[in-house]
Amino acid sequence: MILQPFSLLSRYLFGIFTKSMIAVFGIVAFLIYVLDIIELTRISNDASAGALFGAARLSLLRTPVIAEQVLPFAALFGALFAFLALARSRELVIARAAGMSVWHFLTPPLAAALLLGMASTLVLNPISATLKSIADDATNRVLNKAGAEGGKNVWIRQKSIDGEAIMRARPVDGTSAKFETVTAFEFDHQGAFVYRVEAHTADLRDGYWQMSGVRLLSPGSPPEYHETYELPTYLTAPQIRQSLSEPESISFYDLPDWARATEAAGLDSARYFQQYHTLIARPVLMAAMLLLAATVSLRFSRTGAQMTSILGGIGAGFALYISNKVMADLGSAGMLSPLLTSFMCPVIACLLCALVLLYQEDG
Repeated sequence: MILQPFSLLSRYLFGIFTKSMIAVFGIVAFLIYVLDIIELTRISNDASAGALFGAARLSLLRTPVIAEQVLPFAALFGALFAFLALARSRELVIARAAGMSVWHFLTPPLAAALLLGMASTLVLNPISATLKSIADDATNRVLNKAGAEGGKNVWIRQKSIDGEAIMRARPVDGTSAKFETVTAFEFDHQGAFVYRVEAHTADLRDGYWQMSGVRLLSPGSPPEYHETYELPTYLTAPQIRQSLSEPESISFYDLPDWARATEAAGLDSARYFQQYHTLIARPVLMAAMLLLAATVSLRFSRTGAQMTSILGGIGAGFALYISNKVMADLGSAGMLSPLLTSFMCPVIACLLCALVLLYQEDG
């Protein structure tokens, strides 16, 4: 029996798996939303009605980009629930009795996983990236108002007419090249250490950093104190903003241009290329999760051995996700090609799952 792509059974299976994966994703997204509201309320230390409304609004902006990371698990658990439901209703038994192989009725679920993965890359990611960018600025304002530490310290390596410098500072906000609690290490053209500069604030101007509340330290000399100090640089404000932007806050469509512009400025662009290829590979990762669910749930069993198999499949899904994340980190660090790190784990998982299904179903 050959399953036609647009037959009634194909549409039925496609609908079941699509609804199951979307339902799991929706439940997880709602849980993330609720937990994020609780966390923001705890950080702001304000349980008033206005604060709760603000936390709910801010969490609504933050949730899509966080939920986007759990899409592979939506494919895994959604497929598990769908396969087990079909097994309990004996629909899989009937399909096999009609002469249908596993490859015939796996085609619609695979199509559902691939299409959902493509939709998440092409539609969900641009939306979540835009909302995250808005949420980051709003979060910093909320945390600063509450007296909490709003921004993380960042490191910037730069070149100038005097040599090189490495800066460690805390961004004031995400829209301007202004920093506070600044520490800079200056080196000459031969790489010899010259000054350690400590400043309360630093504001990027045209060709230099304008620092205030400065203390200069150099080997063999007593500290020098200055109200202002100018540190030369070739960096521009747009380049600074680019280097500080997280890849998750940049739309899939903008990532290639953003990465090339960052690379042209002499800054590290590996994490942007890695994010771009990771998004391209997401449909393959979701297909791998679905095939993994198929290997542990297609055989209907009345014994307790089935639960052991299901738990093993869930464990394998987590192992695949962690392995893929580790490879992505290696790609972001520039140690391996982003194309390799994005596709290697999902493709290997698909091949291994196909091999297991061949042994299970075709002997």
